[in-house]
Amino acid sequence: MFDIGFSEMFMILVIALVVVGPERLPSVAKKIGRFIGKAKRSFENIKQEVTSEFETEELNKQLAKSNILKESKEIAEELKNISKIESGEKELVKETMDIAAELKEIARKSGGKIPKDKDWKD
Repeated sequence: MFDIGFSEMFMILVIALVVVGPERLPSVAKKIGRFIGKAKRSFENIKQEVTSEFETEELNKQLAKSNILKESKEIAEELKNISKIESGEKELVKETMDIAAELKEIARKSGGKIPKDKDWKD
């Protein structure tokens, strides 16, 4: 965490001994140790929360992408179904036009009258 060498640590100890005094130095060191421990735990908790938040955001993005992919696949399937229906309709229209053309031909040949027999083809 901090890059403190032996000489810096010794200097801090000497200054603390002069400022606090030899009687109170152990209790002050204990309090400082507790404070540093609490600070480390707090930073670890914050780090875990931030990490879990990023993971949650990533999961939400992936879910959104998968939903978009799912919806696009459904739309593609619907378009395929529509094109099948349209091609079926085109065939039906073509057959209807063919029948209409045959009926016009039959009517033309019969002089505008519908023949009475069932076989209308010549």
